[in-house]
Amino acid sequence: MIVNQPQSQSLSSGATAIVDEAARQLGALNIAQDPLDGALANEAGHHPQKAAVIIKREATKDKKQMHRRATADEMKSFKANQPTLLQLKEFADNVAPKRLIFIGDIHGCLTELNLLLEKVKFTPGEDQVVMVGDLVAKGPESVGVVRRARKIGAWCVRGNHDDPVIRWREFLDGPGIGVSVTELTAMEKAGSLPYSDFQITAKPHFEIARKLSPADFTFMSKFPTILALPEPFSEWVVAHGGLDPSQAISKQNQDDVMTVRNIENSKLTSDNDIGTAWFEVWAAKMKLLNPSAEGSSSGITSYDQELVKKVIYGHDASRALQINEYTKGLDSRCVYGGELTAFILPGEELVSVKCSNYEESSGTKDRRRNLHKRGGSNSLNQGKGRKGSTYKKRSKQLGAPKTVEL
Repeated sequence: MIVNQPQSQSLSSGATAIVDEAARQLGALNIAQDPLDGALANEAGHHPQKAAVIIKREATKDKKQMHRRATADEMKSFKANQPTLLQLKEFADNVAPKRLIFIGDIHGCLTELNLLLEKVKFTPGEDQVVMVGDLVAKGPESVGVVRRARKIGAWCVRGNHDDPVIRWREFLDGPGIGVSVTELTAMEKAGSLPYSDFQITAKPHFEIARKLSPADFTFMSKFPTILALPEPFSEWVVAHGGLDPSQAISKQNQDDVMTVRNIENSKLTSDNDIGTAWFEVWAAKMKLLNPSAEGSSSGITSYDQELVKKVIYGHDASRALQINEYTKGLDSRCVYGGELTAFILPGEELVSVKCSNYEESSGTKDRRRNLHKRGGSNSLNQGKGRKGSTYKKRSKQLGAPKTVEL
């Protein structure tokens, strides 16, 4: 017979051993617990026997998962899940919020995010926050930003820094489970990790990935590459880097959407030192499709009108804030000492807060960049940013040149 013990009584020696063993097993996984999901902690404080049972069950589950260690070939051949390419969001009860608040690249700058939400007078239940990607990396509080986004129910697209964090965590929860940091480092040196951008110390994504709670990871793993908005905002789409003007939105390449900055010889590139800004080509196409635009071609049909989209994006810190007719670029270099910017619909209002230069203060020489001006011909508030921050494709090189058909 089990006798319920008073709440003030401590765990028995057997239960303590179970808790200690479970803690050891969970620690081996390097998986953070989520303060937003504190049920287990509450159980431990108020119902120690029940908590011991819960922890024992979880520890048993983890042991089963860790029973057979993945082979080197299995780890090397690991492929992460592809994100949803295009997601059409819906408002709760089909009732549009009073405002959509789009926020540029946050990069772990939680203090600035909170200041911006305060400055725009964000009101839960009345406003919907939309983040254009790169919630994490470079700044000091990446996990805090993810949890803040979760708490306010933000809609997010996947950025090129969110992506490796998600892939790392999938790997750590899969074939990499139970593998020590020392072993992973050795695998990196031997070229045995599944992705070339899996770098333990040179990049921050690994550390962020293993600090995410299960709920954090679930939230991030659902970030689509492109977000299409419902009525009355259906003319707008959100992507982190940009869109390929030669392709329909539903036919975009996932890597290109997260990384594109320019188009050179009909090929998309993440390098902004060559070619033409993608958004300038996009604007030319939209003007041809839009029968109400000056200089549009004749014979435009109502179906063509449905293809006219305005894009809200981030990623291009070197050009800073870019506000054009058909595109709104919101990366205003927050993590480099610039600003964190919000773009608000309806009304197309811009609101920003000043940011600390976390990259400069980090003291890491190879992550500091010369700042220079580089803006498009229609740029507003052209600013300084990182030079040559080319993102290497993780799964393929661009194939044959794509013809940009306007």
